[in-house]
Amino acid sequence: MPAVTSDTGLGTTYERIAVARVLERMAERYPIGTVLEGPTDGITGIRGLNSVPLAQAGAKVELVLSDPDELALARSAWEKIGLGDSLVTRLAENGRLSAEDRAYDLVWNFNSIPQVASPERLLDEMCAASKDLVLVFTSNTWNYGFPVHRLHHRAAGEEWSHGDIAMMNTRKIARLLGERGYGVVETLLADVPWWPDIDSPIEEVAATFLPFLRGLSSGSKRLERYTWTIDDLPYFEDDRRAPLESQLSRHFAIERARFFPLRVLFAHHRGVLARREEAA
Repeated sequence: MPAVTSDTGLGTTYERIAVARVLERMAERYPIGTVLEGPTDGITGIRGLNSVPLAQAGAKVELVLSDPDELALARSAWEKIGLGDSLVTRLAENGRLSAEDRAYDLVWNFNSIPQVASPERLLDEMCAASKDLVLVFTSNTWNYGFPVHRLHHRAAGEEWSHGDIAMMNTRKIARLLGERGYGVVETLLADVPWWPDIDSPIEEVAATFLPFLRGLSSGSKRLERYTWTIDDLPYFEDDRRAPLESQLSRHFAIERARFFPLRVLFAHHRGVLARREEAA
C-alpha cells in the first residue's frame, strides 16, 4: 500500500499540535537524549513525525516502521524540517522493534499497542530496550464519542478498524508495565478537542442513522482546508505554528482545563509514562 503523503483534516492538524505539546513538556521535565519510536504510527496522515518535537529539544531518534515507503517519506520529511542528522530509520521485521537492550532513554509509540498482532510482546520489547522511560498512548474508550463511533461502524456495516479494544485500557497497560519492572510516573491525556472521536464529519455519521440527512453532507470540504505535505508542514516552525495555534485556540479550551475528569470525557487518547524502577 502506498505511503500516505499528506496530513489531511482539522482533526489531524489539531492532533499533531496536541501531541507535540505533550512531548515538549516531557522534554522539559525528563532527561531524554535518545529515543526509540515504533513499530507503527497511530496518527492518521504522514507516518513517522511524532518524535520531531523530542529531536527539536535535542534528542537523537531511532524510528522503526513496518512499511519501507512510509520510512522513506519520513526520512524526507525530517530532512526538510532540518533534522535529518537527528534521525536513524530502520525497517521493522514482522512488526518487531528488534532493538538493543537498555539503549534508549525513552521508548514509546502512539496508539500502536492496540494495532499490533502481539501487544504484550511489543511491551516486552519496549521495556527491554529502555534504560529509563516507556511511554504508551492508546485510544480513550472513556471519550463520550467512542460508543457513537462504534455504533457508526455497526450501522454502516464497516469492519472495526481501530484495533483491540481490550488494549485500550490504561490500567491494564500500567499493570503490564509494572509486571515488567516499570512504575507509572504520569498518566497523560492528549488530543482533547470538544468534538467527539469520529473520523467523518458529524453530518455523515448522523446520516448513517438518519438517511434523510445525507444531502446535507459537506463531503471533503472540511478536509481540504487543512492539508499539508512534507513540503509545507506547519507544526515544527515557530513562525508558522504560532498563527495556526491561534487560529485553533478555541478548540483547545477543554485541553487547557484543569479539571481532569472533564478532560477524560473528551480526550481522544490516554497515555501512561512509566520509569524503570531501578532507575527511579
